[in-house]
Amino acid sequence: MRAARLTEISDFLERSRADVYGAIAGVPEARIEQAPADGGWSIAQVLEHLALAEAKTSQYLRARLDKAVAAGLASETDDTPVMGTFDPHVLTSGPLAAPEGVVPGAAVSAAAAIANLRASHAEMHATLQAADGWALAQVSTGHPILGRLNMYQALIAVGYHDRRHTGQIARVLATH
Repeated sequence: MRAARLTEISDFLERSRADVYGAIAGVPEARIEQAPADGGWSIAQVLEHLALAEAKTSQYLRARLDKAVAAGLASETDDTPVMGTFDPHVLTSGPLAAPEGVVPGAAVSAAAAIANLRASHAEMHATLQAADGWALAQVSTGHPILGRLNMYQALIAVGYHDRRHTGQIARVLATH
């Protein structure tokens, strides 16, 4: 049985990812792969960026968790909600430059981007499974844009990252 805090986060991640998939539902692959007139990322590139960021975040958080567990991380005893501990303002307002490691390639197919997004989400689920039962507020993480976060906050940031780019997808679709 998943701890209350991870259930809260997992549900948020699922809703956020469902919104991404909902934004592209019924959109032809050619349109997903089409670069916008303003020179920004195609929808396929946005999806690939989300997959890259989620996969790297999962791998990083899993390594931080494994290190903390090896150092004697306590079991979780607190079940108070954690969604309010993260301020999404930075991820929901204004333009941001993606760190180099999560910038998509120039030519990304819709099928590959969607497959990579599904794979990265499965990897995130494995990280959530490994994290279940541990006091994740005690696991310190770093983020290239957000700075120091605890592991709960880092997981929440993934959902807000999806939401940020769901808006970007809608803007790209509105240009044609």
